Amino acid sequence: MEEATKRGIVYFIGVLLLVFGIGAIANTIIYIDEGLAPILWFSYIGLIVLAIGCFKRDGSLIASQLCILTIPYIIWNIDFFAYLFSGASVWGTADYIFADGALFGKIISLQHIFNIPLSLLALGLIGLKRRDFWKISVVEIVILFFVSRWATTPEQNVNCVYHNCASFDLGLPYVFEWFAAYAVMIGLTSWVLVKLFGANSHK
Repeated sequence: MEEATKRGIVYFIGVLLLVFGIGAIANTIIYIDEGLAPILWFSYIGLIVLAIGCFKRDGSLIASQLCILTIPYIIWNIDFFAYLFSGASVWGTADYIFADGALFGKIISLQHIFNIPLSLLALGLIGLKRRDFWKISVVEIVILFFVSRWATTPEQNVNCVYHNCASFDLGLPYVFEWFAAYAVMIGLTSWVLVKLFGANSHK
């Protein structure tokens, strides 16, 4: 594939993700009475950061967001398609999209379906030069955990920082569960990304 074609595809992906990110922010302004809660979701921050990564052709930036989003999005998609075809989800993470509510927010949520495949495509076209992109992921989740706890309520449960967004409980102290889960997800996803895209990466 020619370099110009690769750049065009990556740029298009960046534009698409940015449009959905701006849409998420616009939706937040509409529901400003909810405070900072809507814009603190990893999903919406990820849209903007992934778009920046595409525009800058920064594989590490894209990979850092994939580490945070990939496994939760896989779970969401399993739930979404299970509910779509059978009327019942597995863990309940996507049930809200089939409930009564604002259409615009549901359209924004559909980015869960295409975000990861397009981001992986962009990363494949750009390449991955570093192996320590996971550090960005760790800093991001730590900051957003504490900001989400400070700025939102248990009812809003942004980024699932107060209780599990899925319908299961491991019975451990929840803060430990939350950080342990993200440590595993980031570690596993970063390992896979390096194997797939980081043959010539360093650090």
